[in-house]
Amino acid sequence: MGTRMVVYLHGFSSSARSTKALYLRQKLEAFPQVAFHAIDLNPTPTDFSFMTTTGLINRLRQYVLDRELESFSIIGSSYGGLIAVHYAHRFGGVERMLLLAPGLRWLHGGLSEEHLRAVEEAGTLPVFHEGFQAEIPIRYDIEVDGLQFLDPVPPACPMLIFHGWSDTTVPTDDSRAYAAKYPDKVQLIEVDADHDLNGYLPLIWEFTQSFLLEQEERGS
Repeated sequence: MGTRMVVYLHGFSSSARSTKALYLRQKLEAFPQVAFHAIDLNPTPTDFSFMTTTGLINRLRQYVLDRELESFSIIGSSYGGLIAVHYAHRFGGVERMLLLAPGLRWLHGGLSEEHLRAVEEAGTLPVFHEGFQAEIPIRYDIEVDGLQFLDPVPPACPMLIFHGWSDTTVPTDDSRAYAAKYPDKVQLIEVDADHDLNGYLPLIWEFTQSFLLEQEERGS
């Protein structure tokens, strides 16, 4: 069996050093046949300020091309789930996806129309970035670009979604509707959790093994 590639995509204001990323890295790097790649989608504060969904899809594409990853699986958390689904739909090459409270469509940053108008007028919105532990202004361009991603795209590969039914950041109903629309490719697991899902890391790890890793072994 060849090396199993797993790419981790973090959430909106997170980083490749998030709790979930570090936990999964520790677990997956214990398997010699697995290569784990946690991508920093915003390596600097300036990258975060100028971030757009299209830009992150392209950043993932360049990462894949630079490392000549012909096929791989993705673990996508929150906004990273949106990047994952659209990347796979556009470019293919993704074998399986494990998505954690994913944004399956652009959600306007969770802002109301009134707040969005204020941000448009100001040109930027200050956002606290967990990775940098600082407030960083993000440009309104992310909203303009996000309007291309208002509708979910069909799954390009088998997909397992974890979502907490107490999630107030990303609607659980979106995941329910998506799984109901594509039952042959999408499985949804709902848990008693809010958005971060950190209390369910051991369960997420169990499914990472059974859904991402063991499938490869069966097919070898």
